[in-house]
Amino acid sequence: MSRYKKTFKHHLPVIVLLTVAFLIGLFTVQDYGISWDEAGIFKYSKHLPGAYKYILNPQNFEPDNSNWILNLYGPAHFLYAELMSRVFGVLMPAWEDGTAQHFSYLITFLAGTLFLYLLLKEWVKEWAAFGAALLFISQPLFWGHALMNPKDMPFMAFFTASVYLGIKMVDNANWKRILVAGVVLGISTSIRSLSPMAGAIVFLYGMWKSPRKAIPLTFWYFLVSVIALYLTWPYLWKAPIQHYVDSIELMSQFPFDARVLFRGDLYMPNELPRSYVPVLFWLQFTEPVLALCIFGAVPILISKKKEPLFLVVLWFLLPILGILLTRSVLYDNARQIFFLLPPVFLSVGFALDFLNDRISSQWIKNILLVALILPGVFAIVRLHPYEYSYYNSFIGGIPGAEKKFETDYWGISFKEAMDYINMNAPTNARIMVLSGPDETAAFYARPDLQIITEETDYTPEKGYDYVLILMRKNFNAERCKKSETVYTIGREGVVFTYVNKLGVERSCK
Repeated sequence: MSRYKKTFKHHLPVIVLLTVAFLIGLFTVQDYGISWDEAGIFKYSKHLPGAYKYILNPQNFEPDNSNWILNLYGPAHFLYAELMSRVFGVLMPAWEDGTAQHFSYLITFLAGTLFLYLLLKEWVKEWAAFGAALLFISQPLFWGHALMNPKDMPFMAFFTASVYLGIKMVDNANWKRILVAGVVLGISTSIRSLSPMAGAIVFLYGMWKSPRKAIPLTFWYFLVSVIALYLTWPYLWKAPIQHYVDSIELMSQFPFDARVLFRGDLYMPNELPRSYVPVLFWLQFTEPVLALCIFGAVPILISKKKEPLFLVVLWFLLPILGILLTRSVLYDNARQIFFLLPPVFLSVGFALDFLNDRISSQWIKNILLVALILPGVFAIVRLHPYEYSYYNSFIGGIPGAEKKFETDYWGISFKEAMDYINMNAPTNARIMVLSGPDETAAFYARPDLQIITEETDYTPEKGYDYVLILMRKNFNAERCKKSETVYTIGREGVVFTYVNKLGVERSCK
């Protein structure tokens, strides 16, 4: 049997898992609306391929400043999604705008799941690594974000890949491994400028293993990553150091000045209680993952293999502690730090490995895995396509979280709301977005419809036909008292978005 056939057979369970997830995504991706920032990202991304005609003359390149903050985000995954959308535009012509980009996000998420599995395989048996990957991919929080989040999920996937490939490079260095690990780290940094943290983990791992070998090895590793970073981030071309520093400053203290809902109260992002992160993750992971994570901490601590403990401390515990102590700017249920969460599933993997060693029957082990994923799978089916609004039974699900925590904070339910309006609104109707992403409403609106907000409406005397209200931050749904609710979007009795119709007066006060 050839080496490739042996590899395929050895990893067959995870290959089947990823294939099934790919097919589920293929048939359901059209249900997901675009998230709050995506309309602007799509416009920005269309200009990225054209930047490369200036790569040999970077001083002539003028970045798109229509949404200047995106220049500091790192465009590598935006560029990938744009190119993939052009491919899928040919392969899947029936897909509407945004769907192809969403499917490209899913592909990246599945790649990240594969790298998490491979990382776990370094220290636990195949069944445990597969089980941890299965629980990872079936988390409603992650699955929902995987199909509409253009930033945080791709970054988590590439960060995980960077750590895994960097560790493999240190353990068995050769030029091919250095090149691959360096390129992936560079692309990861071109997704979010905080990614050198993955490089720092790899460097410290190398110093722990062999200081004498680590310094020259990581020199070439970082050199390759810098080249990849430069080539994939056109905004750096004119002033690489200054523009990268600008990005670091933006990402470390993002200028988000809106209030954040937490436990029923509104806080400024830099004044959130230090319990914000722990409470949200406690309530948004499924119960089996929380139990296994706690249980798996013991095998990690007592294991003769110290590498997993090394990763949990450097990748998860210390960064989370730093965030809590410095009160870093967080919002949207702390989605910005998803990249710190894969070590949770290292602990899950060790818990499963402990059980694997003590359960001899393969049937019992497989039944156990099915039981462990059921809460997540049932929630994914029940909440589709709003899985990311999931809360577990410790708070009573979404009904228990209502008015205490955010649900559809990115307004993806506006797609369904605009579907209703497109079918029912009269020609040239005026649609007031009282709360929520007006760019998303405009993205899905019929060409004749006018999408306006209180800030952008210069002719309020003309009145309005419909009003959209996203229930973010407990916005007052009765604000427009002269309107009638004609359609709602939500799950389990909790409304995410109201579609209200105005009467003869067409006034919203």
